[in-house]
Amino acid sequence: MTRPRPGARSTSSTSCWAARDRMASGVGGIAFLREHEAVAPVAWSWWMLISDSARVVAEAAKNGNGFVVAPVMRNLMTHAVAMAWLVDGGDAAVQAVDAYSDDQLLKLITNAKRAGWDVEGDEVEVKVRAAVDERTAHPDLEVVRLTNEIRNTVDHMAAFGEQEGYLPYRHLSSYSHTTRATAQLYLHPTRAGGWELRNKPRESGLNDVIWTAVCLIQAGRILDSILGEQLLAEELDQATAHVGVSGDIVPRRRPRRGAAN
Repeated sequence: MTRPRPGARSTSSTSCWAARDRMASGVGGIAFLREHEAVAPVAWSWWMLISDSARVVAEAAKNGNGFVVAPVMRNLMTHAVAMAWLVDGGDAAVQAVDAYSDDQLLKLITNAKRAGWDVEGDEVEVKVRAAVDERTAHPDLEVVRLTNEIRNTVDHMAAFGEQEGYLPYRHLSSYSHTTRATAQLYLHPTRAGGWELRNKPRESGLNDVIWTAVCLIQAGRILDSILGEQLLAEELDQATAHVGVSGDIVPRRRPRRGAAN
């Protein structure tokens, strides 16, 4: 990926949000290409989540609270790549989302039982376990492969050539867990070796704003590619030019080892 220029500002995302809001207000009239109808509902939901998350991050950064919403920024980055993964995988990817979600739900139910919650015989658990048993009895190897792929963020992003994008994701993880980064976020070291207490977090700078714009552009390009007509193209071109990136920044699957040419 070409690095965005340092002077980029959050205004590069404004046109994307304007186009998104226009689309959302007329969602009943949006047409998707027939070959992408299977992924269209999930792609739409993820695009809306990405654009709303980006708005939250940009506003927080503007107010000096960029690091406070680091988990949102992290989520934004993974979902932008997930949109590329979804369109690339088609119906099998939609099934993989269900399979992965069922696995996570069963883990939650197991944890609830360990905590002493009375969830025995829950209808949701019965339904989910039946779905898991059916997949196990008649495995679809492509669905299995895609399900395993989205379990691990570093592998998932690497599969789409986003090794560089994983670096800020990894950095943001420090602000999503109970680490030294959050332990010192509202402190300032003094010359005497102590700490000055602060009522505002350390400034996050432009990094989160830049990556927010990049993720918005990536996700917007992917959504636009499955629409019956390119409703976002003009705004995305403007945003891309403002951020200062060049070339194709949409995540694309790298050739798999051993795959046929």
